Amino acid sequence: MYVSVKISFHAGLSSAIQHSTLGQTIVFDQVDTNLAGGYNGTTGVFTAPVAGNYVFSLTIMLYYPDSSHSYYGNLHISKNNHTDTIVRADTHVQTGRLDSASATTVMGLNTGDKVSVVADTSNIYISPGYSYFTGFLLG
Repeated sequence: MYVSVKISFHAGLSSAIQHSTLGQTIVFDQVDTNLAGGYNGTTGVFTAPVAGNYVFSLTIMLYYPDSSHSYYGNLHISKNNHTDTIVRADTHVQTGRLDSASATTVMGLNTGDKVSVVADTSNIYISPGYSYFTGFLLG
């Protein structure tokens, strides 16, 4: 008998992250969907409740309000503290400009593996309303 396990999450930002730090886990705290409870909106970490192949998607909108912020930003989807997929947005040093980046990846996870989004650039301004982290179990 085939048993389908429904695991998925979708989370955004409730407010802007105005000055990231290098290595900071980006916490998508506005959790709209969290079937099976694998995503933690307080820590920003998804913990695989079962082994399988998962799809993760990241969309980031960066804003460049002034020179105290970085005009570009690199972020990555991390699996057990190792880089899997990198995204980069770049406003080309123009004040008031926005730029977005997105990526989708498929990962084989074991029960308990952890997936998160990590900033590889400090002082980036991540806009709410346009930045999301999503994942689901294939199958």
